[in-house]
Amino acid sequence: MLTTEELRNYVYGEIRMRLGEVTCGSLFFCEGTDNSAEGTYIFNKNGEYHIIFTEKGKIRSDIVTDEKREVLWNAVQVLSANIIMNFAICNREKGKDFRRALFSREKEIFSLFGNDFEKRKILEIEETLKRNPYNDI
Repeated sequence: MLTTEELRNYVYGEIRMRLGEVTCGSLFFCEGTDNSAEGTYIFNKNGEYHIIFTEKGKIRSDIVTDEKREVLWNAVQVLSANIIMNFAICNREKGKDFRRALFSREKEIFSLFGNDFEKRKILEIEETLKRNPYNDI
């Protein structure tokens, strides 16, 4: 089990190795509570990793795990969001669902972190598309 600081070094090391330098403005490696600034808080407490999402002065979710890969997954979700959105905006095709470019870039980014991340992201996208299929014009 990694300390919060070791976890921070692990996450940033993995992300920088695969994505280079990214903005980490809403990702914090410290304990988050109600009334914390909006963002994602990652920390080790009582031998468990916590991934807390805060919004509007409230904790919206607290994921507890003992897997550092699960922590990395959540950090990649947060840190890649702007990269993915910017790509989708710049590469959308007229008459095509905006999510086509978005999901394509998401799969590319998550595949950089290994087969487990790629497969998980593909399943997540497939589930989304079952509920809300592409809406091309």
